[in-house]
Amino acid sequence: MTTAQVCRQLNWSHTKLNYIEKAKWVEPSSDAVADLCELYGVEGSDREALIMLTREARQRGWWRRYNDVFRDDFVGLEAGASEIYAFQTTLVPGLLQTPGYVEMINRDAGMVDDAELKRHIDARTQRQMILTKRSSPCRFHALIDENALLRISSPHVRSEQIRHLIKVSGRPNVDVQILKIADGVYPGTSEPFVYLKFPGAADRDIVYLETTIDDRMMEEEDELERYMARFDLLRARATDPAATSAYLTRLIE
Repeated sequence: MTTAQVCRQLNWSHTKLNYIEKAKWVEPSSDAVADLCELYGVEGSDREALIMLTREARQRGWWRRYNDVFRDDFVGLEAGASEIYAFQTTLVPGLLQTPGYVEMINRDAGMVDDAELKRHIDARTQRQMILTKRSSPCRFHALIDENALLRISSPHVRSEQIRHLIKVSGRPNVDVQILKIADGVYPGTSEPFVYLKFPGAADRDIVYLETTIDDRMMEEEDELERYMARFDLLRARATDPAATSAYLTRLIE
């Protein structure tokens, strides 16, 4: 059975299956392994042994400690990306959020339990380490609608978040660009998306769309080209990365 046939049968992305088979960084769920066993005709003690090994392996990825926080495999995919392009219209991209901002958006969403809030903050902080690790930090390109910053209700949180954006934009592997309100409506799409590139030549890029209803991952060549073209179109209208710091500074003066 080819990888294309497996992906079609299980409704998986090619990259997800490829990374599972190569044992890179995506530890599959026991349900995923059970599905593969059924598809491949693995039964009995062999099936149970594989599922047990899977449960043990799942403890190795830090994000598996936060299964109550993350609702899909995106964070595992993100952790393996070499380059990420993120376009956000209403929120600061997750990889750039401060703890205060994470707390604010979760409280605004109705979360009141302090322990649960702390887990969300800790999980977000762990995610962000891909930008600061010493060995081959991820290259990150962020396009943020200015409205996402101005709609932050707490002046303190807004100032803290903007100062953090100024700081991280000085990192050599991070570009932050702002789509200014004064420049009017931008063309293309108002739909937030994240484009992930991977280091392996055989690993397909992925476009991730997160909505309030569900999440989608796309890896078809025409979709990848369409979303990268959208990103290029939008960043051509945004602040130059070198000028972003000065622009953000004016927002908090």
